[in-house]
Amino acid sequence: MNMLSLTRSENPRSNPTGLNNEFEYQGKTYPIDLSFDTVISFYQLLDDEHFTAEEKVSVAFEMFFGFKPQDADFAVSAFEQISNYLREQPYGNDDDDEPSSDMQGTPTPAIKYYSYTQDAQAIYASFREQYGINLLQEKGKMHWDEFKALFAGLNDKTYMSRIIQIRMRDTSELKGQELTDALNAKQYYELNENKTEEAREQQFTGFMNTIKAWAQS
Repeated sequence: MNMLSLTRSENPRSNPTGLNNEFEYQGKTYPIDLSFDTVISFYQLLDDEHFTAEEKVSVAFEMFFGFKPQDADFAVSAFEQISNYLREQPYGNDDDDEPSSDMQGTPTPAIKYYSYTQDAQAIYASFREQYGINLLQEKGKMHWDEFKALFAGLNDKTYMSRIIQIRMRDTSELKGQELTDALNAKQYYELNENKTEEAREQQFTGFMNTIKAWAQS
């Protein structure tokens, strides 16, 4: 896996399978911007309905590489690695694990309880509170791997973690004022679009299909 490593070298020659900040294609190395704000902007781009699929490919390529793609095969290879990299998680990757299901045995989609865009203020406040990090000053500098690790490590007392706890709270056993307060809190912090992992995966697949169609044209 190519996620945060405390031992992997940043030298691509010592780490031929790691994406790091460079991408190698046909013997040539290209710098790639994997700062946290670039990755979040890419996720926003996937959700943006103002762009066509072809425009998204061009804009995304400029985000990561700083220039528009001219070689379709290069674009396919690059975004296959980027997509695989962004899908990686340090835990819960056991292929033998069965998906969760409801009482009738129907598979239930994995729900995300946070949004990097809608929860931006809470994330910013939480990083300042726990780590003393000003994310606005880290734009273009903090690597996505580092951001993900720090985000996952936020303790239960931070603003962001408390919001996630509210969204995840099971209210089935609550009654009276406690139930009312819990439902009001859930409504207040409700995500505008509670995108599932499956929906995000479909976005990645659609994005890659657009690039592959271009390569075959």
